[in-house]
Amino acid sequence: MKKVLLIILSLILFSVRPAEARKSMALVSVSVTDMKKLPDYQSETVSQAMMGTPVEVTGKESYWYSIVTPEGYSGWTTEQNIVLLTEEAMEQWRQAERLIVRDYFALVTMAPADGAEVLSDCVMGNILVKDNTPEKNGFTPVMLPDGRKGYVPSESVASLSKWMEAAAEPSGEDIVATARQFLGFPYLWGGLSSKGMDCSGLVKLSYFLNGIILLRDASQQIDTGEALDFSDVRNNLHPGDLVFFGRSATDTRGRSVSHVGISMGNGMMIHSSLRVRINSLLPERPDSYVSKKIVGACRILGHQDKEPGIVTVLEHPWYF
Repeated sequence: MKKVLLIILSLILFSVRPAEARKSMALVSVSVTDMKKLPDYQSETVSQAMMGTPVEVTGKESYWYSIVTPEGYSGWTTEQNIVLLTEEAMEQWRQAERLIVRDYFALVTMAPADGAEVLSDCVMGNILVKDNTPEKNGFTPVMLPDGRKGYVPSESVASLSKWMEAAAEPSGEDIVATARQFLGFPYLWGGLSSKGMDCSGLVKLSYFLNGIILLRDASQQIDTGEALDFSDVRNNLHPGDLVFFGRSATDTRGRSVSHVGISMGNGMMIHSSLRVRINSLLPERPDSYVSKKIVGACRILGHQDKEPGIVTVLEHPWYF
């Protein structure tokens, strides 16, 4: 009898794996969820993920899940903000007709009418599934990641696949035009949505809304794409290029990257610093930002799907 119990106990122990060893897929189910450094509300927010973003779940502590975003960034969020999916359900989502929110903000309501009860808020870049019922009164039927069904103003959404196909080869001017839509929006540490964004969050969001997934942090983005000579920012940096600030490497310490902006061409850039704003990269101008030291610059466009850190949404297996 003792031997039988030992065998049973051994089978149980070997069948149970640590939480971090079990991996599954999920979708973010709220307009924007904070990603925490640790599974604690008081922990630092390291990033955000938006509704409809597919994430990999790598662990669980109490009601907190550790998640990995499509570009490989890790953090913790609560169980209320994601929906776990089976492989079959994930594949159904990939094959479904999906919509992307193109307005700054939109509401999903229970009925196709202004003033109807709200199911959820949405922000630009959120992804919804189109429901197979007719459009009514200028509202499109949709399904949220958690399965709830409602209506969103038709003018606030567009077909995800058509949106991404149209954005397959964006120009630098397209990237700048997207970033300009957020002028005056507040700086938010760890933010990357229209509710607030940090410097690399503005870069990431501007590229994502043009169909390209970049790495999350400025310290990561600087090592992607084509390195540029930043000694002549007026002539060498084109619209859409990224310019980085921080501390140069020395014999005793490494390079430190603390800020990133998007070149607008002609020595100007748009960036999130206190708020999303435009500054000059030229020292002689009164709106110059060169009190901060430039430590690098890179060109992203032309390098899509040629390296892991620059991947189009259409080619990312978590989306399509």
